[in-house]
Amino acid sequence: MMKKLFSAVCFFVLLAGLFHLSNVVLFEKQHFGTAKNIAHEEAEKIDVFFIGPSHIFYGINPMTIWEETGIAGYNLTTHQQPLWTSKLLLQYAMKHQHPKLIVFDVLMATNFGRPLIGTEQGTNMTHLALDPIPLSPQKIKSVLETDSITEKGEILLPIILNHSRLQQGLLSYDDFHFFNGDRSHPTKGYNYTQNTLSYEQPFVPDADYTHELPKGMEAILIDFIEFCREQKLPLLFIKTPLVGNEELYGQINLIGQIAAEHEVPFLDFNHLYDEIGIDFSTDFADSGHLNVRGAEKVSVYLADYLAAHFDLPDHRGDETYSSWDLAACHFNALTVLPESDDLTGIFTAANDPNVLITVLIGGKLEEPVQIPQEMLSAMQAAGFSRVPDQTGSGTYYAVIKGGKVILENRSDSEILTDEFMVKDTRFAIHVSPKEPDEGSFMTALYIGSGGYALTEPGMMIAAYDMDRMEKITAVHCFFDETGAVKHIN
Repeated sequence: MMKKLFSAVCFFVLLAGLFHLSNVVLFEKQHFGTAKNIAHEEAEKIDVFFIGPSHIFYGINPMTIWEETGIAGYNLTTHQQPLWTSKLLLQYAMKHQHPKLIVFDVLMATNFGRPLIGTEQGTNMTHLALDPIPLSPQKIKSVLETDSITEKGEILLPIILNHSRLQQGLLSYDDFHFFNGDRSHPTKGYNYTQNTLSYEQPFVPDADYTHELPKGMEAILIDFIEFCREQKLPLLFIKTPLVGNEELYGQINLIGQIAAEHEVPFLDFNHLYDEIGIDFSTDFADSGHLNVRGAEKVSVYLADYLAAHFDLPDHRGDETYSSWDLAACHFNALTVLPESDDLTGIFTAANDPNVLITVLIGGKLEEPVQIPQEMLSAMQAAGFSRVPDQTGSGTYYAVIKGGKVILENRSDSEILTDEFMVKDTRFAIHVSPKEPDEGSFMTALYIGSGGYALTEPGMMIAAYDMDRMEKITAVHCFFDETGAVKHIN
């Protein structure tokens, strides 16, 4: 009898393990959302969760708040995060974190959430939010008790939907390597964009003008308030700036009244355009999402507000919170380097574990030109050991991936070629002193189907964000006889 019982237990444990493994491989790990990363954040470190849809993803920058106040925050976001999933995500996050404040963007309680009620789109967005959460008694209980989740079986067993990704050949590097390495989000859940669309500043009615919410949304808001109160979690409602209409602003105003009735502070940035200096011609990526300039303004204001109204610790200088310093450095690399002429700054970013840097030097000159000593020192400090001190004297390439030199080669006469993979992207390198016919040479970096090429003696440097596999900056350098940079593009 005991042998049969033991065999049955082992079978169900194995079955549960295979289900969990299958779900981890098959669920959608799109960049647009950070719920999938939260389990990989260091436990007991996050003081503030900023919860909500993409308006948080693009509108609140935890690194700005960190640098202003030392508050350790994290954006717990998913694309079109359904209102009914926010509590479930918070419950999951609280298995490893004990935040001191919840900041909740109320967008999805408005007309933005209406298309998700009882629809296939709503089920798909619920999948994006909840599929990263492992099956557990708490998840089963929460899903079964959430009336707004109509396809409960599919949400609890997401393999029903996600197996099609295998059939359609949609699996990627991230799917098969999700168990490996550090999967924490490199910018603490923030996604910056430089994209800019210009708008006229909208008319926002006074706070006493209201409009009804979609059916059921008020009840879900109140349930979220009561959950936070039961957990003794201070709660702040916010709404980031957006270009809306009178009805939408009226709904946001009504949410402000609901918050006041339940003694929840509400920070509606749509009544604070002048105070935060929002410029509708420069600060929006689209009508709902802020770009990096708008997010900076909102985040500075929010940082001051949090420091003034809540008892939150300043962790700056605490080595155990170094991941926020690293996130701030990564954000600075993403935003500062593309606009900078400081070439040594690129090599300073080589220590960033989320940055890939390539250096290619090629071409022959009758009188090779000295590379500036400051640049040589920066390259050597980054870990390059065979870098030449001149351009126009041969060929050289080197690659730093995640802070480590993975390729480095040098020749005075030979053509050098190499390749390597980052996730699903193939990088190919070609550097030559000259072509066999004594004609032109080519220094080239091919990335997938694109890339960069240099056809005159000099240096080519490219930096990539390995999280999003996007270019940070790419420059071509030519030096004169004094070592000064002649050209950058």
